[in-house]
Amino acid sequence: MSIKSKTLKYDEVRSQIKNADVFMYRGKGIASCIIQWVTRSPYSHAGISAWLNDRLMVMEAKSNGVVVSPFSRSIGEYHGDVEWFSSTQAISEEDRLKMVLFAQEELGKTYGRWKTIVLGIQTLFQRNPDKRDRLRKQKKLFCSEYIAQIYNSIGLDLKKKTSDHFMKPADIANSPLLEKKGTLKLSRFPRRNKSNI
Repeated sequence: MSIKSKTLKYDEVRSQIKNADVFMYRGKGIASCIIQWVTRSPYSHAGISAWLNDRLMVMEAKSNGVVVSPFSRSIGEYHGDVEWFSSTQAISEEDRLKMVLFAQEELGKTYGRWKTIVLGIQTLFQRNPDKRDRLRKQKKLFCSEYIAQIYNSIGLDLKKKTSDHFMKPADIANSPLLEKKGTLKLSRFPRRNKSNI
């Protein structure tokens, strides 16, 4: 079995996950399927890891805004697969902390619903995205834009010549700066609430 398709027991690899690693979500609900079709991506959502003392959290831009929650709850309640990606570049612990702090500053912002619709329309009609690739703080964010900005905050550009504002989930997963470690599975499953993103 190659590393690309490896299934990992979350409890066994949890301690190896670092600040600012990326979680990519392959949803199976209706909303996920629509997002995957419109963005031509196998992924419907993305989040970033953050350690809070000994608790692993996920920070993400969801329909209720930019939020933080325990990752074990996120993976346990999610209706689909969650894949773990880490950086191919050496990132110092200091820079990882900077990324988490940047991500925390964005908490509470509104979800950029209209921005995702515009991104979907541009993808469907194969319109060229904005190529002005610089870090710009936004009032509203969607998941892949949020991840791209966090990496951009320390000078790592996940997709050259594409503005973070036009970053799709597939762009995050296909970035040469990230590598897939495997699909995370819980050994015990909390009750699911059928989250659809």
